[in-house]
Formats: sequence, C-alpha cells, structure tokens
Amino acid sequence: MKIIVQLLGQARHLAGFDQVEVEAPDGASVDDLVPDLTAGASDRLLTVLTEDQKLRRSVMAILNDETIDPAARDTLKDGDELSLLPPMSGG
Repeated sequence: MKIIVQLLGQARHLAGFDQVEVEAPDGASVDDLVPDLTAGASDRLLTVLTEDQKLRRSVMAILNDETIDPAARDTLKDGDELSLLPPMSGG
C-alpha cells in the first residue's frame, strides 16, 4: 500500500525533502514507516527519532487531517496521508 508522508517545519529542513510516497505492507503503523523515511533523508533527520528509531513523542503526527499518537500503533491504509511536525523552537 502507498502512504504519502509530508514533513513539516524543521523536519522538512532536516530531511532535505518535504514529501515522499512510501510503500508499506498491509497493517503497517507510523513507526513502521520510519526506516523508509530515514533511508532517503539526511542524517540530521535522526534528531526527531529515539535511540530505538521511533518518532519522539514530541513529534506531532497528523493522519488524514486528524492528530494521532504515533506510538498508538494505528493501522495505516492505502492512500493515507501522514504529516509529521516536530516541535518548534526559537525566539
């Protein structure tokens, strides 16, 4: 199944791209997509991941315009659109 992933805010800058289409197996969750996202991205994107290669809890995940908890293991469906937004900082 195909999932469209949009990287927003600092994640876009860190990855070096803003959108990617990921091929995922049936029953995949948000965390299952992480290896595909980091494979084509700059190593700087790893700053939004935990040591065990999962999204940090501070990263907002938006699935089809609804905020979700990426750790909840929600099952993705073909054609889903996932947006990832790390926390903003600065002054």
